[in-house]
Amino acid sequence: MHTIDLKRLLTFTLALCAQPASAYLDPPYLTPANPIAGELVSVNIYGGDCDAIVGMEGYPQITRQENLIRIVFFSVHYDDPEFCNLGAGTAKAPIGTYPPGSYTLQVERRYMTVLATWAQETLGIIPFIVSAVPQQQPIETPTLSPVGLTVLLIALIGAMLRNLRKRLA
Repeated sequence: MHTIDLKRLLTFTLALCAQPASAYLDPPYLTPANPIAGELVSVNIYGGDCDAIVGMEGYPQITRQENLIRIVFFSVHYDDPEFCNLGAGTAKAPIGTYPPGSYTLQVERRYMTVLATWAQETLGIIPFIVSAVPQQQPIETPTLSPVGLTVLLIALIGAMLRNLRKRLA
């Protein structure tokens, strides 16, 4: 009986001491969202607090095998909330310009763990299409000029008067 009460008390005490997780890296996204051939494509990652993408010589590492592009960022990650003061922000890195076609971008990060070993994880896989020409812009349609509007009004008044004469006759 006392063991169960002790477990409940310990669980309640630890729950009061728990802090919310503040380590995050949002899924990566591309800019521009619909690239055209020859346009510079960049990958963006928003994150902060206990996780951040940081600049390090030799990073990001970008490799390409046909239509598969892989980018590895150098990152920091803290498990201890006392060190979670990295702030929030968006890391942006250009990945290049591409000819028309379908591509897949694999975004990964690499960081040092508490045990002084390297950890690497995939942040996202983004399929995207590079089009040959920009998407069609809206086509301007002709509108009535002041002269055209006047002619239309005169024609409507004339039709109305003709119908009115037929009814009266």
